[in-house]
Amino acid sequence: MSGGWNPVTGRDAMGSGQRPPLAPFGAPVAVNGEAYIPHMGAGPGQAVFSNVWTYGGVGSLTPAVQYAGVWRPPHAYPNIDPRMPAAQMTNSTGGVGCEPGYNFFFPAETTKCHIFYSETPPWQLPANASVSFKAAHIPCNTLLSELLKGFGCTNEVPKKNRCVEVVAGGNGKWYKGISFSGADKDMLKKTIKDVGWDKTRSGRDGEKPVVCLWFCKN
Repeated sequence: MSGGWNPVTGRDAMGSGQRPPLAPFGAPVAVNGEAYIPHMGAGPGQAVFSNVWTYGGVGSLTPAVQYAGVWRPPHAYPNIDPRMPAAQMTNSTGGVGCEPGYNFFFPAETTKCHIFYSETPPWQLPANASVSFKAAHIPCNTLLSELLKGFGCTNEVPKKNRCVEVVAGGNGKWYKGISFSGADKDMLKKTIKDVGWDKTRSGRDGEKPVVCLWFCKN
């Protein structure tokens, strides 16, 4: 290269053919003044002493474990939102979720639902108020009585357990739609599909809006 600098050996040693001081060794060894050192490839194998023995692996544990693999340590209980206990499935063993080896058979038809969380009913809030919500897919064959329990409406006084549909009215305002309570025995026998909350409530362009609900138990 111009100026007598070589990226491997550094600056030429005045034509002597010797590597200058602090030049790289020509092998992957970290030294002062080294630039990029190309890999020299594999070297010849080295023999070992014939009387050297390596340590073997651990054969077993004492006391021996009765099953293969590593045992599972204790875990904390699942974090269950009391406002939507239906988000967790309790199986026959008392655990949460599907039992080992089991799959879940999803319903063929569900509706999309947004559940509003606010102390004040949404239709009484000022325009453009910020309201937190939870989104859920709900099977269309769910009874209204099951819907109340699934969202934590378990007050001992049935009429205090209420569900209200919230309808968007434009300009950031919400309005009250159909409603029912735990005391409406005839309504509780219906499914959510019977009241119009079915798979057509997708919220997509040109289709019906997502179902918006507000629950109260006090």
